[in-house]
Amino acid sequence: MLKHKVLTLTLLMLLIAVLACNVKAEAATRIYTYSFAGIEVQIEYPFETYPNENITINIAIRALTTLTVNCTQLDLYVLHNATKEETSFYSISHISVPKLLGSGEWFNETYKVFIPEYAINLIYGKLTLKWTLRGTGEAEAYERELLVLMSYLKSLELESLRNENAMLREHLTNLQNELTSLSSTLNELRNNLTNIQKRYDEELSGTRSTIAVLAVTTVFFLATTAYLIFRKPKQYW
Repeated sequence: MLKHKVLTLTLLMLLIAVLACNVKAEAATRIYTYSFAGIEVQIEYPFETYPNENITINIAIRALTTLTVNCTQLDLYVLHNATKEETSFYSISHISVPKLLGSGEWFNETYKVFIPEYAINLIYGKLTLKWTLRGTGEAEAYERELLVLMSYLKSLELESLRNENAMLREHLTNLQNELTSLSSTLNELRNNLTNIQKRYDEELSGTRSTIAVLAVTTVFFLATTAYLIFRKPKQYW
């Protein structure tokens, strides 16, 4: 487990370094360049791809002086989705027998590579170079093994989840807007109800006052009427 974590962290750190100083940006491709002791190597690859698809990789070697390239091999690796372990899935033998190149001469080939379905995170390669300088003096042999961080592997499942998440966020925003609108409508209805209740209370208070005055007037009228009816008339002699 610790080995896998260290490998993952190492790959991420190297990816940052590569992106910062060592690649030529194109619309959809990147170019890794290595130059040392009379030889220059360029590897062009797609910036990103999906598992279960084919990609195109171009490997070009240029001799900066007369030399013999003895071996150029690129072994491709990914992390396995099930085991999370480093897995070799393809090997490109660009030059497998010694090849003499004159100063300024190029040798390049393009390769189709299928990315396995189990691949995740990143495609990276281990580049093996062996070459010999041919000068007037004694031949000098060189050998290098280089780590090349290549295509980022996109995940259809992850992209689907991201799209669903974006749709859910949009739906949530719409619901929040509707809730705000409903809250505004509710406040308006409450204000209307308060105004209606206030008018009703005022009208009810006026009605009660009118009824009270009418009641007093009625009582006074009845009392006066009763007095007039039951009052004894004066007798005149």
